[in-house]
Amino acid sequence: MLIALKNVQLKRATDHERGNVQHFLDRLLVEVVSENYRYFLAEHRLQGLPPEDFPEASCWPPLLSNERQVSGLFAIGLSRVCPISMPEHSIARSGKNLSDNDTDKSKRNGRIDFLSYFGNRNIAIELKRCPISTLGDAREKAGLTNLWNTVESQSKEALVHMRSLRDGYDSPVSIGLLVVRVSRKVTAQRTLDQERVNAAKALPEVAESVKKLTRADYISYYKAPSEMQASYGWGRSEDEYRVFPGVVFAAVVHESTKRAAPR
Repeated sequence: MLIALKNVQLKRATDHERGNVQHFLDRLLVEVVSENYRYFLAEHRLQGLPPEDFPEASCWPPLLSNERQVSGLFAIGLSRVCPISMPEHSIARSGKNLSDNDTDKSKRNGRIDFLSYFGNRNIAIELKRCPISTLGDAREKAGLTNLWNTVESQSKEALVHMRSLRDGYDSPVSIGLLVVRVSRKVTAQRTLDQERVNAAKALPEVAESVKKLTRADYISYYKAPSEMQASYGWGRSEDEYRVFPGVVFAAVVHESTKRAAPR
């Protein structure tokens, strides 16, 4: 289940004639979580294990995995939502900070994760993934803060690039999207079912803390089906469980290259 905490309110980005970014995110994330569950079902079926062996705990759907696999899910989702979508689209990064005789292309050029066409506009997406625990406040997690700052600045650079080429992109906007994987270790003092319940209760609070930290333009969280929430194979001996109640999606939307007011 996808639960929205904050929708995009930016006027130009939600223009229906150009392409409503809120509708774009809604449709994209539905495709992402649906494909993630399809993958889970296929992996579960292929194991061929009896129910008493708890085969679902050995499945590893891509939304819970590393950034490259998460990116693969988004590539599939974009192919279903947009008539055109391109990964690793080349752009110029920080060009105005370089001297005219600087020939180092590695400094001059960069790539945005995805460039897509939705409605009548181009949308650039910078995607990052961050794992956090249900314990503690998101605002205290330095890794989450650093990744949010990175995805926010890189997505702004993507819009600067698109705006600099007036004839190259239609009504461009850019999105910095942070995928926050939420989990909790199952300790020896608690049962798997207890920790699964505790983690599920904590998920909305984690999403709210991410919302407060990022002040994102868009926030939602995905509450995973119960059969997907337990994962086996953790710890030094790989004989421990960890529970994954869901994923938080935080997005910043850039519709203008002007310096934004402090959030």
